[in-house]
Amino acid sequence: MSATPEPPSERRGTSRYWRLLRGFAAVSALATASSQLVFVVSYWISSASTLATVLGWLAGAVPNFFLNRRNWGSTGRHQLRGELTRFAVVSVTTFLLAAIATNYTEELAHSLFADSEVRRVILVWGSYLGTYLLMFVLKFFLMDRLVFATPRRHEQVR
Repeated sequence: MSATPEPPSERRGTSRYWRLLRGFAAVSALATASSQLVFVVSYWISSASTLATVLGWLAGAVPNFFLNRRNWGSTGRHQLRGELTRFAVVSVTTFLLAAIATNYTEELAHSLFADSEVRRVILVWGSYLGTYLLMFVLKFFLMDRLVFATPRRHEQVR
């Protein structure tokens, strides 16, 4: 018995998703690094933690948008406004979810580890990182199906 080969259109769609996922992962890593660097530097020079968080988020969100736009092959100014608006909704939602998660985790950490600053920091950082890891998967699909979606691109995958 021999396996039937996949139709060419299915292979193209699968390879497209792997290419997009690799690019998305690379862009996410770069955005995370720039976000963390800006957060640490701005917090270190005496910014309030909230301001440092916003600056760090912006430092990650701006390259994230433009590099992912390129990753998805989106070009042209006529699509830019809609893509930017949809990206902002996804990005701000992720930011708010992370802020909520870390806020509640911080309250829990203070009650569990009142005597250990290191344990509190690890727990809160873990909730921050966990939120973004969970959102990584969802954001990939939102980028593909919502932010940078065009009818023509999705017809090619099917």
